[in-house]
Amino acid sequence: MYRSHTVSAIVTCAGRGVRFGSNKLLVKISGVTILEKTVREFVHPAIDEVIVTVAPENREEYEQILVEKACLPVTLVNGGEERFISAMLGLQATSGSMIMVHDGVRPFVNSELIMRALDAGVEYGAAMLGTPTVVQLKLVDEEEFISGSLDRSHSWLGQTPQVFLRELLDKAYSAAMADRYARISDDADLVAEYTGHKVKIVRGEDYNIKITTRTDLLMADQIMAQADFR
Repeated sequence: MYRSHTVSAIVTCAGRGVRFGSNKLLVKISGVTILEKTVREFVHPAIDEVIVTVAPENREEYEQILVEKACLPVTLVNGGEERFISAMLGLQATSGSMIMVHDGVRPFVNSELIMRALDAGVEYGAAMLGTPTVVQLKLVDEEEFISGSLDRSHSWLGQTPQVFLRELLDKAYSAAMADRYARISDDADLVAEYTGHKVKIVRGEDYNIKITTRTDLLMADQIMAQADFR
């Protein structure tokens, strides 16, 4: 329990690595799978339970890695085809009043980032990590012609963990399902769109990368080479 809230963490690990070309959660960084490295961070004093969403075909292997070998106190739940559906199924397995959602392929999350997000979530009801963008983001139409640019001074790159009051996330998921929501998005967008509740963004860190392509593994190796990650 943290600040009068029971806290549940959902780590989404039900992806199939289509863009990566294989199961990136099983790639090892310094001898540990990305799956284990990420999930282990959420076995944390402020977090009461950890739910890991998985693709059914990976469940046996993930359970062996996380529960049988690593002995982590986590519960595995089958996910769905879309990320938010996986997170929604994870939510159904939780009991917390404050819900934290994290991408399983962000292995460099740590206690400091978890607490930044959690403190903001408790204070504002909905919060996420992010970093101000240092590049100009272009808006394009369906034919891939530029239709405008985002103001860099008001553009941030989203990260996880994202933290929400349970009732906000539950309402957002239910509404998205009823609306047959199909856009690529994150939980913060769903909460803002379907509940009208503002989501606070707090400063994350550049090292909190998401492993999406094989190029990201090169960056991961550089992060691990830094003294703080040895």
